[in-house]
Amino acid sequence: MRKKDLILVLIFIFLMGLAINLLLTTKKATNISWIASEKLSDIDGRMFEINDVSGKRYTILNFWATWCAPCVEEMPMLSEFHNKTKKKGISVIGLAIDNEKNVKEFLQKIKVDHHLLVAGGKGTNIMEKIGLNPSNSLPFTIMFDENYDLLEIKLGKLTLNELLYWVNTAER
Repeated sequence: MRKKDLILVLIFIFLMGLAINLLLTTKKATNISWIASEKLSDIDGRMFEINDVSGKRYTILNFWATWCAPCVEEMPMLSEFHNKTKKKGISVIGLAIDNEKNVKEFLQKIKVDHHLLVAGGKGTNIMEKIGLNPSNSLPFTIMFDENYDLLEIKLGKLTLNELLYWVNTAER
């Protein structure tokens, strides 16, 4: 009897370990569908909802400012990524925590091909509502899918390899 009891206990412990491992490794998606209807202007003052410029598959939303050096450094890479992936249903949106005048001056120096929306202080409110950047630091980038399920986040300067990894792992 003792040997049978020991075997049952070991099987029970093994199954509990599997269950705990499954619970700990399963990602619960954060849905940010509320962001789809956020209205922001482009540099010409035209109003857009985030949904108007979101990708059919994935959207990269990059919070940035003209005074943020790492933000400025990643801009060309974000535009390059946008140009290469927009036909695949991936959109890149730069959400400026800045004013229209500063963004216009910035665009005279650096060419940007991806969507840019000017959020000013409202951009900080959006970051706070997302809740994954308590310090409201920049740059801050997220990736969500067509259902607005948050898939990836990055605080700090993003690289092309990271973006490619995000998209490739989301495809699996």
